Amino acid sequence: AAAMCAAAFSFETAVQDLEVPSLSLTKAKAVAEIDMKLGTALNDFPDSPAARLKNMKEVTRAANKQKKPTERSIDLGLDLVAMIRPDGFGNLQGFAGYQLGGNNVIVGVHNDADAPDVISQFGGKRPPFIRVQPKLKVDVEL
Repeated sequence: AAAMCAAAFSFETAVQDLEVPSLSLTKAKAVAEIDMKLGTALNDFPDSPAARLKNMKEVTRAANKQKKPTERSIDLGLDLVAMIRPDGFGNLQGFAGYQLGGNNVIVGVHNDADAPDVISQFGGKRPPFIRVQPKLKVDVEL
């Protein structure tokens, strides 16, 4: 808006020298027309290809910006994966997950504890009812 006012003022100042009131050549119509065109350009600019290009250049500049040495960080996260294996022959399966920040919880259900192939994988014994696998994630940025 400030650039629009500055452009309108400089146009009005430049046109003032060309004004000839005796011939009815006044600057009022030209100033009103340039104000209207500048206002339309200001309102249409956010949707224009030039604005998209400008935004794209800003995103590219931010993505290519080198990190300063003071922006080092160490982030820790914990993942818990649990598998519940009730009695059955494998006709029920399902998974659910939840993520909060850098932490994840995933729970699966598979009722294959009575299946012969599963029992043979565990040396002739049934698999445990629930198995939990924790995983600690460390993200270091230097």
